[in-house]
Amino acid sequence: MAHSDDATKTWVSAVPKKNADGNVIEWRCKYSYTLNDYSHTFDDVREINTPSKAPAAYTQAELLILMNKDHWDDMFNKKYGYYVSVKPVETTDASFDVSSLSES
Repeated sequence: MAHSDDATKTWVSAVPKKNADGNVIEWRCKYSYTLNDYSHTFDDVREINTPSKAPAAYTQAELLILMNKDHWDDMFNKKYGYYVSVKPVETTDASFDVSSLSES
């Protein structure tokens, strides 16, 4: 199962820009994913090529399709996977004595 399936998803904002007829010509949306103690908010701007609907005529599902939620899901899966992965341990040995190395 994908991490995005387990995440809590929340609308942060959906801001329409309208033309003189009151129809949406652009959406600016932010959508947040939270899983355990990790959270990421995606944002996107999409132009509406053929404005035909007022903001209230849209559904949340339509906005998610417009914003390409499948891509957001995929990106969240990658970001969360990296967040929970075991990172290699790196150490610096400040006491290393270079004179202990062979000269040639």
